[in-house]
Amino acid sequence: MRESESEMYALNDDPTKVALHTEQIDINTSLSSLPTTTISLDSILKKCGDLGRFQYVHFFFINLIAMSAGVIGFYYVFAAADPEHRCRLPPTIWPNDISYYPINRTHEIFINSYIPKTKDGQKWEKCVRYTTGNPNDTLDNCRDGWAYDQSIFGYTFTEEANLVCSSEPKKSWLATLMQCGGFSLLIIGSFGDRYGRKRITAIVTILLLIVCLITQVMIQWLTIMTVETKFALLLLNQFASGLTASTFSLTFILLLELTSSAHTGFAGNSALVAFSIGEGIVTLFAYLARDWQILKWADTLFVALVIPYLYFMPESPLYLYSKRQYPQLEALLRRIARTNNRNEEDWYPFYQDFIRKQPITLSNDNQVTFFQKLRQILSHRPTVIRLLISALLGFTTLMLYIKISYGLAVMKISPYLGILIGAVVEGAGYVTGSLLISTRFARKGSFILMMILTIICVILIPITINHSPDATVFIAQFGKFAISGSIAVSWIFVPELFPTSIRSSANGFFIAFSRIGAIVAPIINTSVANEYQSYTFYASSGLAMIVVLLTLLLPETKDKSMDDEPDYEINRTDA
Repeated sequence: MRESESEMYALNDDPTKVALHTEQIDINTSLSSLPTTTISLDSILKKCGDLGRFQYVHFFFINLIAMSAGVIGFYYVFAAADPEHRCRLPPTIWPNDISYYPINRTHEIFINSYIPKTKDGQKWEKCVRYTTGNPNDTLDNCRDGWAYDQSIFGYTFTEEANLVCSSEPKKSWLATLMQCGGFSLLIIGSFGDRYGRKRITAIVTILLLIVCLITQVMIQWLTIMTVETKFALLLLNQFASGLTASTFSLTFILLLELTSSAHTGFAGNSALVAFSIGEGIVTLFAYLARDWQILKWADTLFVALVIPYLYFMPESPLYLYSKRQYPQLEALLRRIARTNNRNEEDWYPFYQDFIRKQPITLSNDNQVTFFQKLRQILSHRPTVIRLLISALLGFTTLMLYIKISYGLAVMKISPYLGILIGAVVEGAGYVTGSLLISTRFARKGSFILMMILTIICVILIPITINHSPDATVFIAQFGKFAISGSIAVSWIFVPELFPTSIRSSANGFFIAFSRIGAIVAPIINTSVANEYQSYTFYASSGLAMIVVLLTLLLPETKDKSMDDEPDYEINRTDA
């Protein structure tokens, strides 16, 4: 090390002289001795430690937020499940007929007399009974209510509100309202770009927790409440729970931006795997609770676990750089370096040179309105093309994910085991996708490969479903593995396509269209008759092939620094 550099480091280590570092007469001489290669924030992050103790600690806690998104997202599966049910016997025949299965021989005789069997003769009809217990008599609806099978799901909200038979469509509102809550990303994503990933994540998480706690306290302890009011409060709770899509998106971007381009695949994959772990956690909660209110409390308390960490959660260094908040950026880089046991001289001279070469600009982000920023983005043709392709990509991948999940309905196993198997397969797909992007396939090749495998499975499912249920299960599970890998690659690929100044907004746009795909898939499946279901599989595979071809228009982003400046100016003006 040259003598002038040693003197500079000594000055930086001296607290009485740090404030005067800009007046050091030898600093330009010492910096001129640094390598002449281009210095970027990405390279400085590597010098501070791009995958060290700092990242591992914060990845763990940030991924608790990702897990909570998985926990909240699968609540509906158990709380609004469709348990076996039948009409209750008339009170004059059996006064308290609440057990789905016969409790004795007499009870069984009455059930078989009043409740007709399904066509296969294996189960009782769910929505009708004989008027007088005579099989030759007319059929009547379940005017005295229903008896439910609690052996699998326990006490569900389906039973609480009798969301069966003619009222069954109302049950889908619980899932739809949560999906609608996810569309808040269209606004919250832009807030993340404007005010920071950390701040908006904290605000949204706290708001989510407050709304959930208030509605659940009212549902649990306000005794004077109709079922309709309770249903309305649960809908509000579900809408607020949809905000987990926003927190997941914001923290996903934060994970990518806390490391360098060399490890974004690992960072993004950790969040996706954490989400699948959340699916397993809510399955365990549901199995132990067997009650929709207890399960809701368990899910909400899991969200509350991350609240203390929000204070310690770091801001994205790329966000601070994009906003020209250099003091905060320097403090964060020093925090990263110290935690990762890097010395000041390992990174600080490069940082000084990096800052010295920055253009003299001031951020006027607070003066740029949302519509001005939107107009500037839409006037940039390459960005518009990337946004549209990303939207179609998100729509198609999640629609296929839901579509393939319907192919797993033939599995004759416990729903708890089925979801756990699905979570494992899903996690394996995420890991495989993230491993592929580090190979010569890179981002584009990995996505195309996993999508082609998905397309093959989607085409095969309607061919095999009527001939071999076992083969259908295998193909559907492999399809879920392939589409999960496609999702993993796309979630890492799409944020890398956009500059820091609009990355959160663009990712919110991408995820919002993914949600539309998740809503459309079950609508198509329930609206199309069984004899025409095969055509929906073929149409879905055709759309997936279009997405594969459009992906070829996108640039490869492997090893590309995420702090590259865009081709246009959105938030900055000359000083």
